[in-house]
Amino acid sequence: MKICAIVAEYNPLHNGHLYHINSVKKIADAIVIIMSGHIMQRGSLAMYDKWSRTQAALNCGADLVIELPTAFSCASAERFAHSAIYLIKELKYINMINFGSESGDIDKLNHLAHICQKIDKTDTINHYLKKGYSYPKARQLAIGPSAEMLSLPNNTLGVEYIKACLNLNFKISLNTTKRLTNNKSNNFVSSSYIRTNIDQLANYVPNKILNLYKSPSKFSSDLLFYILRNMTVSDFYKLPDVTEGLEHRLYKASKSASNINEFFELVKTKRYTMSRLRRISFYALLNMQKQHLPKLPQYARVLGFNKIGQEILSQSKKATNILVTSNFKNIAKNFPYSSNLDSKATDLFMFSQKSKKPCGLDYTKKPIINL
Repeated sequence: MKICAIVAEYNPLHNGHLYHINSVKKIADAIVIIMSGHIMQRGSLAMYDKWSRTQAALNCGADLVIELPTAFSCASAERFAHSAIYLIKELKYINMINFGSESGDIDKLNHLAHICQKIDKTDTINHYLKKGYSYPKARQLAIGPSAEMLSLPNNTLGVEYIKACLNLNFKISLNTTKRLTNNKSNNFVSSSYIRTNIDQLANYVPNKILNLYKSPSKFSSDLLFYILRNMTVSDFYKLPDVTEGLEHRLYKASKSASNINEFFELVKTKRYTMSRLRRISFYALLNMQKQHLPKLPQYARVLGFNKIGQEILSQSKKATNILVTSNFKNIAKNFPYSSNLDSKATDLFMFSQKSKKPCGLDYTKKPIINL
């Protein structure tokens, strides 16, 4: 059986994602989704809860949905991709990975990934870092003109997926599907466009899942700003991605800014990207500390599956070296720190609903089963 994995956020799942899934179904017998929970890679709260997004994925052709833990879903592109590929490797029976990219050219992306692997952490990159550039920009400058593709987000993630396979010595078939250009007349737009134009949702998501998108989150930036204003320099220092004295800059901005946007503007430089700063702010909100973060996912939480997905699970559980389960109580018992981050993220999401939901839903919510 050809089993293909897709790493996704589906925030929300839209017509472009359905096109991607349908393209993969032409070359694979089954699809496994590694999906972020309630905190996104660039430092934001999910628009819809992870169970609704799981149901949407299953309705659109996925067979199994595994959650990427919060400790990795809100992270740099490199850490995000590396952890997702590690989960795919540990599920054992997946033999293909397909990702969307602006390029659509797997050979060019593969070539670029090999270059990035060689040049990462070298003196060439350090030269540009010392000039104050962010790591992504420093890498582009170090590589030269051929790195132009890295200016586009999905190309960048694609390169990181390939690089993760190289670093993990994971030999697997890699494919990419060219992302469709945003075209409102053909009902294809990005997730970010939908999130900022939620009133147009019905135009850009498949009709068969529209009823799942009923209650978008309403995140309060005041809550986030309140947390930041009450932190000490030491508190900031403990957060992931806070290095090279950034804690002092964060602390100073937290005391002088009058709102969250001003805070970000005071801290942001060409070295510290907005995405990095947003991630750091969510680390603070979740009290995520770098000294406690696991290097790799310790478990694969099952969010939903159909009959084919059930068969994949049955085989994977026998062969894997990590815990694969839908039982969150079991996960929490074995991995309290990481699971607590997942639970906090869910509680935050439920607090951000128009109609507040109780805490602890990770412990009581059952997986989505489409048999």
